[in-house]
Amino acid sequence: MKRDKILSLVLTKRIKFLLIYTVLSIANNTPLVAQEASGLSLGKPLETIREPGEIYLAGNKGDWNVRCITGNPGEIDKCEIQQLLFLNENTPVADISIFKLPDGERAIAAANVMVPLETLLTKKFRFAFSEESVKEFPYSFCNQNGCLVRMGLLEEDIEAMKKGSSSELSITHISSPESSVNLSLSLNGFTAAFDVIRPF
Repeated sequence: MKRDKILSLVLTKRIKFLLIYTVLSIANNTPLVAQEASGLSLGKPLETIREPGEIYLAGNKGDWNVRCITGNPGEIDKCEIQQLLFLNENTPVADISIFKLPDGERAIAAANVMVPLETLLTKKFRFAFSEESVKEFPYSFCNQNGCLVRMGLLEEDIEAMKKGSSSELSITHISSPESSVNLSLSLNGFTAAFDVIRPF
């Protein structure tokens, strides 16, 4: 019993010593820690500097990208909305971009659709804005990237797209002139994306 009591006293003294040593160590190191903290650099965000004509992604609205071209100093950036169209999950076939036109035009917006070079140009491009509104458009020209359709969009065309969940675009491949390739255009986020861009 006496031995246990002595060991207990010795252990208690050691614990007290360790506690005192720890407190003193923290107290002595505090100025050093504060000094190191005061010397830390918090960094500085890099300014986004773009050259005129540089294309950048301004954001996304649903399935639509908002893509802009940097303007000259003092000019606003010109923005359009864009979406890739897929034949299946991994095969992009077409690209559509839509931008607003200035007031005073009959069409309130314009769309460019790029389709593959293997498209049969004698069969016109079809765009189903809704089940009730389907229009045909001619191809404008082709280059090494594909063939381009340039469309003027009326207010009723845009309104039909805002109300729908998807539109259907149809092209014809040169290997199958009697059948059409139908591509689904998602309208998820279309209204928000269209409303965020300005005419140019």
